[in-house]
Amino acid sequence: MRDAGDLWKVRVHAVDRARKAAKRGDPEGLHDLRVALRRVGATAGALGARSVSREARALVRSLSSERQIQVDRELLTRVGKLGYLSPDAATALAARWEKLAERGTRRIVRAADGGAVRGLLKALGKLARRGRDDAVERIERARRKAEETLAEPLEGKDDDALHRYRIAVKTARYLAEDLATLGVRRFANQIEREKALQEALGRWNDLRLFARRLAEARDEAEERGSITLAAELEHLLTALEPAIAGIRRSAIDISRAVSKVVPLRRQAAR
Repeated sequence: MRDAGDLWKVRVHAVDRARKAAKRGDPEGLHDLRVALRRVGATAGALGARSVSREARALVRSLSSERQIQVDRELLTRVGKLGYLSPDAATALAARWEKLAERGTRRIVRAADGGAVRGLLKALGKLARRGRDDAVERIERARRKAEETLAEPLEGKDDDALHRYRIAVKTARYLAEDLATLGVRRFANQIEREKALQEALGRWNDLRLFARRLAEARDEAEERGSITLAAELEHLLTALEPAIAGIRRSAIDISRAVSKVVPLRRQAAR
């Protein structure tokens, strides 16, 4: 079985690699950096490195708007190809969002090469040189705490509850993968279920936030007197409603399998 030092080394490597990719402007660099930082937050929280966990989570939040504009631009390209917007409308939105992306790119580069990330890497390096005998026990305890949320059914819950559940799924999955790195592999089936649920909830979240940005663009168009653009955006928003609802229902369906397995696994563990 590997020890906590090995786990921290994995985290150092992932953050540094993603940081360099984001600095270069690689398409998935920002996404990979935020994922690597989220994993640091989960691992550090479980192992008692609270300041490291807080710093990692703060960095993730600081880059949220930049990641969302990337996602929104990708979705805009898709809906444009599907004919939901006229070429003029799609071009107008793309031009406005490109300016946001340009400013965001500069912030991403500064963050990826900034003191906060470098300080975090230094702290992770120190943790990697330490060992702790209770790493598995502590991570399992944190995993059980995350499972408390996963055991709750999502039926009837509002969007805020789904968002919190999405975060809990990520945390639970990352902790299970930490345990696998340390040689504990009994969570393998749950990891796959939680990955599928995380992806479904991610698609739902991306699309609903995309709709929110479209609604903001529609309101701005109305204020400027761009009636045609506002009408096209309203039509697109109406078309997206059933898609968002469908993805939401699919995620809830997948969550049932996860919520059923959690209490069963706990009973087996006893």
